[in-house]
Amino acid sequence: MFLRTTKVKRSDGRVDEYIRLVESCWNDGSPRHRVICNLGRKELLAPHADALLRLLRGEEKAKAANREAAAVGAWDWGVMLVARHFWKDLQLQEIIDSLAKNRGLGRELADRALALVTNRLCEPTSEHGMARWLETDFVCDRWGRRWLPEWREEGERLSSQRPRVRVKDRQLRQWYRTLDQLLVQQKQIEKELFLRLRNLFSLNVDLVFYDLTSTYFEGNGRVGFALHGHSRDGKPRNRQVLVGLVMIDGWPIAHHVFQGNLRDSTSIEKVLPDLQSRFGLRRVVFVGDRGMVTSGNLDRLRSSGQGYLVGLKRRRQPEILRYLEGATGPWLECPAGISAREKSQVPKTLVQEVASGKPGVRVFVVHSDERLEYERGEREKAMQKVQAELEALEQRVAKGKLKAPEKIGAAASRVLSRHHGFRYYAWELKQGQFHYFEHPENFKQEKALEGKYLIQSEESLTSRSGGYLQRSR
Repeated sequence: MFLRTTKVKRSDGRVDEYIRLVESCWNDGSPRHRVICNLGRKELLAPHADALLRLLRGEEKAKAANREAAAVGAWDWGVMLVARHFWKDLQLQEIIDSLAKNRGLGRELADRALALVTNRLCEPTSEHGMARWLETDFVCDRWGRRWLPEWREEGERLSSQRPRVRVKDRQLRQWYRTLDQLLVQQKQIEKELFLRLRNLFSLNVDLVFYDLTSTYFEGNGRVGFALHGHSRDGKPRNRQVLVGLVMIDGWPIAHHVFQGNLRDSTSIEKVLPDLQSRFGLRRVVFVGDRGMVTSGNLDRLRSSGQGYLVGLKRRRQPEILRYLEGATGPWLECPAGISAREKSQVPKTLVQEVASGKPGVRVFVVHSDERLEYERGEREKAMQKVQAELEALEQRVAKGKLKAPEKIGAAASRVLSRHHGFRYYAWELKQGQFHYFEHPENFKQEKALEGKYLIQSEESLTSRSGGYLQRSR
């Protein structure tokens, strides 16, 4: 037997080294190496390497009178203790045990679910990457039985069709099966957990926040569900799905998974009935961003007796400039959020109500110093890029390299289509000379929109969780 060092590359690029106890053996007439056990991380075992070698050589008796090392076991335990404490307080163990019993499953389902959740909390990774975490943390079930990583033998791994998979298929399938079993019970688990959260934290169920994000696949994903769509990850070539999250008082209570090419606004018609039927939320104020705003969605909220507080799209709506120009009254300063309070200079957020011109509809203009700084910087960078291309085009025309008006116009259109150039610049062709200049209307509108949000609602009473919607007078 001998010790072998194995290197495992992590998702962040770092390399972990593990020490394994290996023995030589014969298999079908040829020598093979078989892993007896995984001893752990190299940096943890390095101080005891000499003692381990003496143990392997049978010298432990000679050193019994003067032992340099006893049993070695230094695993992280605290994170699992804290996670198990909250797991029990939220009664998730009881919820999953009850659902598992109804489906003829064992109590191990709740323990494996806790292991998956704890891993996501402290070292988020895939089910394959969990094996490295199991090496360093003492992760066990409710009876104290520890889960250990099951590594594939080196020869088997390298000769297989999936040499990058280092964990045995049996263990991987166990974690994947856990996710499948939880998915079947997702709706009931979310409902039971919401009822407990509502009692534990006295949740104020009058504002429901909803938003969508996307997550992409490196492979094909589920057929007919993982599709190409608007990518928030900057991966338009990858298939994706959309994930909608529902939150109350900062707590996520439900999530929905949609096809990757679904429009944001069309997801609301599926989410609202679910909130009413599953959670019994009869009258809430639905809070969504600009992607959720359509006349159909607002009509649906009104007809079902729900309130709404939504952001308005700032462009392609003629009334937006009228709202901005109408913001001539006093501004009300909003309380700073936690992230803003941590900065040396706290950015201000101001709000005032403007006349909407529609019965019962209220519109608020919000000014954010933080957003103003960001959007102004992005606009200046975009203008520099567009200006450089327009100057190059101007020189090409001046030198006679481009003469045909239709070709000059096509080149100018291509330049202005990049980096939103049409928002900032216009051009003209006089006596064969190309000139560009700041757009007299679009550029003025862009500067007026910087740092501004617009919010629409039909609520008339002050919200208990914010206080920004003052009573109408």
